[in-house]
Amino acid sequence: MNPTFNINVAIIGGGIAGLWLLARLHERGYSALLIEGDRLGAGQTICAQGIIHSGAKYTLHGQSSESAEAMAGMPALWRRCLKGEGEIDLRNAWMLTEHQHLWTTRAPVSRLAAFFASKLMRSRMEKIAAQKTDEIPPALRHPKFDGVIYRLDEPVLNVASVLNTLAKRYHPAIVLNGGPVVLKADGTLTLHYPQQPLWIIRPSVTVFTAGAGNTGLPWATLQLRPLHMVMARGVNLPGPLYAHCLGASDLPRLTVTSHYDAGGRLIWYLGGALAEEGVNRDRPAQIRAARRELQALLPWVDWNPVEFATFTIQRAEAHQHGGGRPAAPSVFRDGRVIAAWPTKLAMAPLLAEQIEEVLRTLGVQPRLIGLDPLAAWPRPELAVYPWDREDMEWS
Repeated sequence: MNPTFNINVAIIGGGIAGLWLLARLHERGYSALLIEGDRLGAGQTICAQGIIHSGAKYTLHGQSSESAEAMAGMPALWRRCLKGEGEIDLRNAWMLTEHQHLWTTRAPVSRLAAFFASKLMRSRMEKIAAQKTDEIPPALRHPKFDGVIYRLDEPVLNVASVLNTLAKRYHPAIVLNGGPVVLKADGTLTLHYPQQPLWIIRPSVTVFTAGAGNTGLPWATLQLRPLHMVMARGVNLPGPLYAHCLGASDLPRLTVTSHYDAGGRLIWYLGGALAEEGVNRDRPAQIRAARRELQALLPWVDWNPVEFATFTIQRAEAHQHGGGRPAAPSVFRDGRVIAAWPTKLAMAPLLAEQIEEVLRTLGVQPRLIGLDPLAAWPRPELAVYPWDREDMEWS
């Protein structure tokens, strides 16, 4: 007979949702095992811009929203964890910036959207006076800039450092599986890998947090919303920038975060409406659109020598009528099987809290067990940032 592990929870999927859930459950005394078939963070998590949203971009119509309310406490929660004072110890992870910015163009509709948002978010959004040049991002410190700048209570994290911190801290409870996870009718899973003995995992509850991999569960259908992300690199980039630029819609015209690749080169990572609308453009057209947008918004920068690359990513979420974005994390249950999506990286803690509440309703009692028999089992590596991928084409 194959050896068997009897555990509280089996977690399928090693993105931020699965890793945060694993951490929360272990800190509360549950026996949980995370099973990943690829790399930790592969897919949505490693491609996230790392923004811990405060809800600002969901108030641009001048009305509060369920999304804004759900995200209101996320920056403070993540900061506590980064200081080692929260539910999960993230002291070995780091922020790229303490605050983001939001800037308007000279267009009245852009300034009006920012004004309404600032009134709804007085404690999380502050206008920066034009004379306070030391508080203005370098890219916007130019005599020709004629917009308005706000500071947002939205830290931006180094996503890989978060994944690495959680992976190292909970290493014994994370395993690499050699193929698709098959949940049998009796609730068991088979853990397998070449040249390793089969293990039977018998969890009280199985939780699928695999993003687009949460398939085959007809009671928890997912939807995919694509993005066509853009990356820019070059010595002409005017320093790091972490900001939303407002346009005429309730979606930021452009969202920029800054990162450094493995060679130490500065990368501007571009999302927002450019990425949303870019799904209808091929790679060359998307690069042309990015150049036009950057030239229009920051005309004092010479964009000619800057290199660009693009890729598409599918955002996997719980299905919504009309295909819109879910306002909050989504948790579905069928018996003792759960499927879950956090919607945003920032809301992974909320998702884990909701799943733990489901465990309590099912009467699952925390019970830690030793995982020493799996000490020699293969562990998944960390995913690679898109700008460090060898197959990425720059031009």
